[in-house]
Amino acid sequence: MRTWVIVVGVVALSAAGCSSEEAETGAAQPGSDLAAEAGSTEVAGPEPRLVIADANSGRIEVMDLATGESVHSFDVENPSSITTINNRYIVAADDERAHVLDPGSWSIDHGDHSHSYTKDPAEIGDLGGDEPAHVIAGDRKVAVFFGGTGTADVVDFDSLSRGEATVATTIDSEPHHGIAVPLADHFVVSTGGSEEDLPADIELRDGTGSLVRPLEGSCPEMHGEAVFSNYFVVACDDGVLKVDAAADFATTTFPYPPSVTPEHRVWSFAEGSRGSLVAASTTTGVLVLDTKTGEWVEARTADEALSTGVASDSKTVFSVQRDGTFRVFDALTGAEISSTPIAGIYDEHADPTPSIEVAGTRAYVADPASNSILEIDYRDGGRIARTFDLDFTPGSIGVVGS
Repeated sequence: MRTWVIVVGVVALSAAGCSSEEAETGAAQPGSDLAAEAGSTEVAGPEPRLVIADANSGRIEVMDLATGESVHSFDVENPSSITTINNRYIVAADDERAHVLDPGSWSIDHGDHSHSYTKDPAEIGDLGGDEPAHVIAGDRKVAVFFGGTGTADVVDFDSLSRGEATVATTIDSEPHHGIAVPLADHFVVSTGGSEEDLPADIELRDGTGSLVRPLEGSCPEMHGEAVFSNYFVVACDDGVLKVDAAADFATTTFPYPPSVTPEHRVWSFAEGSRGSLVAASTTTGVLVLDTKTGEWVEARTADEALSTGVASDSKTVFSVQRDGTFRVFDALTGAEISSTPIAGIYDEHADPTPSIEVAGTRAYVADPASNSILEIDYRDGGRIARTFDLDFTPGSIGVVGS
């Protein structure tokens, strides 16, 4: 097993010495009122795992957050962008295919109690295609849209739980950098794009992928989405378009605040594990949108926000700024709560830039400048709780089993 250096403040801790406050995890325990998946072990509580993609190779590391040790290393051949699915799976997409991975940690919530499990990580399968553009989960499905062919492959969660990546539905469209959103036994699919231009329109497809009807509402330069239980939002040049399945897939546009011009628009969203808030990085700070009401909150900063996150309770949002600080903001007012230096100034042309993932009360920041992952307690003044030093450059990251 590979072990990373873990630093908490100025006191070095061994992997075995991590306190329960620093890593909220459980120990193995026998017995359950559920039938566990083959090869899995029920544990006393969540045992989250951090998944880290190497920005320069096909290496994807899976780290046990309790011990700081690598439990597995995938090789998907090419540098990939990873998307976390249902707090359980990872889809790692490069220019030619999407690899479906099981990092081996998950929980099942029963309301008044939950069950947590671990197993050996495994590669479930591949979805081959030209330029996988967007990986979107919803309605207990995951859809991978291949921009080069204009098709989307859809895999059901039930298939993934069997350790398979069986394509249940393939949706045909024209080649473009588009989206296919699973929603209420239907799919909302982008149209009107090209290799040079982002799409501007959407249409409704049924569960087989057949056209139902075009949907009202234009979304010029469509890019960046967030999916909720019965609706989703997508960012446009002139605002954010909401598609509501509970209202027969009606659309509503939330215009940006007056201070947000097209050059400062939203390109991607971060969302919390509960609630209706999404947050986005812009060149002038952080934008927060309540997707139920359409109300905006601005956290304006002197420098550009490079990545954002939303707290698990949706009360705060945070960002990594180009000036190398990690900043926490009140989600309801935009007021800054804390600022923590985490790096030097990020170069304007730096690639990759820092990314943020949230698990419980911690934010995990991938810092490519120092080849490290920072674990930050955003409720405690942005305190750096642990630093994981890596022997590679982290690109995108994800957390499962939290």
